[in-house]
Amino acid sequence: MKLKRITKPLIIIVSLILMLNVFLQLLCMFFIHKAFAPLAPCNAPDSEAFVKEIRPPYTGKEPVEIFYKTEKERCYPVLKSISQKVSITSFDGLNLNAYFAVQDSEKSTHNYVIIMHGFHDSPKNVSPFAMHFYEKGFNILVPGQRGHGWSDGNFVDMSAFSPYDVKSWTDYICLNDNNARIALWGISMGGSTVMRATGLELPSNVVCCIEDCGFTSAWDVYIYQTKQTYHMPGKLLMPYFNLYIKRKFGFDCKKVSAKDDLKNSVTPTLFIHGDADTYVPFYMLDVVYDAAACPKEKFVVEKAKHARAAFTAPVEYWHAVDTFMQKYF
Repeated sequence: MKLKRITKPLIIIVSLILMLNVFLQLLCMFFIHKAFAPLAPCNAPDSEAFVKEIRPPYTGKEPVEIFYKTEKERCYPVLKSISQKVSITSFDGLNLNAYFAVQDSEKSTHNYVIIMHGFHDSPKNVSPFAMHFYEKGFNILVPGQRGHGWSDGNFVDMSAFSPYDVKSWTDYICLNDNNARIALWGISMGGSTVMRATGLELPSNVVCCIEDCGFTSAWDVYIYQTKQTYHMPGKLLMPYFNLYIKRKFGFDCKKVSAKDDLKNSVTPTLFIHGDADTYVPFYMLDVVYDAAACPKEKFVVEKAKHARAAFTAPVEYWHAVDTFMQKYF
């Protein structure tokens, strides 16, 4: 009788533990799919589907979004027309592709900007930024980030390995131009990528960096997004998710940390963020800025949502960027 009284609660407890484990496994699979699933090859800029843009046009009425979409459609065909496709092999054997546009012979220059796009984006999404720098007289290199359909990659790495890709691209430029002077620019996940890259031993040819709305660390942004987007306790779930990520993808989200890597940076950096950003929260600006050991400046765009600072206040944005760049070129 006593055994029955003990066995029944034990069975219930074990069953609940097994059910919780199954639930966490399913939740983890959903999270991994949302956060890490690679983009299909049809997202490559040289695929027929991407070129034709088989997707519904933006029909909203927000002026900032209309401005961004208009600029993207205007700038991308020009970027393609002036660029050649170049490729390198990453440190871990992936084929990486980029648009590379150099100035005409009469405007020949040793000044370059490497432009890193964000999460689930492409070179097209950053074409307005690329064309601004090109029109200012810079040579531009616009990579397709690993896992985004154009370059190789079986998952989106949230800037775990892409900083080393940035270093490889700087080496590519320097190999072709010993006198190169290089600026790094990145937005959102690309912002975190270039921030982390400045913590590496980059060539002395890299003279400055501009990051726009990058996150502090993969760990921090996943906790925030889990709560913000899915209304789940990110702080409780992230340790479990991180174990799965380590096993499946080979990195620790706590170590994918711009705020830590910036402690080793000597590259002068301009930090930009919109104060209405709720995707990569605005508070992260001060965290990365305060952590940076390099010469640094900060620029806040009022009422700008995520990755829309340049389209919310274009005059002010480009004045801040161009003024900063002039100090190093």
